[in-house]
Amino acid sequence: MEPAGADQQPVRAASHRRVARVAAVQTLYQAEIVHKPLAGAANEMQKHYLGQNIDGMSLVVDKKFYGTIIQAIDENGERLIELLQGALENRRLERMELILQAILVAGAAEIFAIGDAPPKVSISEYVDIADDFFGKPEAALVNAALDRIARIVRPDEI
Repeated sequence: MEPAGADQQPVRAASHRRVARVAAVQTLYQAEIVHKPLAGAANEMQKHYLGQNIDGMSLVVDKKFYGTIIQAIDENGERLIELLQGALENRRLERMELILQAILVAGAAEIFAIGDAPPKVSISEYVDIADDFFGKPEAALVNAALDRIARIVRPDEI
């Protein structure tokens, strides 16, 4: 007799960069929900959550990468919204669920302003995050929008 769950694959620990991406998405969401400036929400995230063990889940994170994403969003917010709105074609960003908006903005910021990972890697990471939160339709939307942005801002890398 096999132990319970023997047919399931072991859960892989998320990379420190993946945790940084999810933390950036959560920070954007939190800032919007409580109407707090992004810098304030980021400070709270760093002070109270990053590096902690919450509900049995370790939030060990690449803090420098997290800070870079937050900085890229803060410095390029208007341009990111313009790029996203163009990439979403006939959909309106502000009418989407806040967490989906946050995923799109963080992904666009990484592709537009950071550039230390190939666009396909960044896109794949945010597609996986969207799939974890929502499912396939939203993940496909994130894939299409971020791919369009990458083709505009980093065409030689796609």
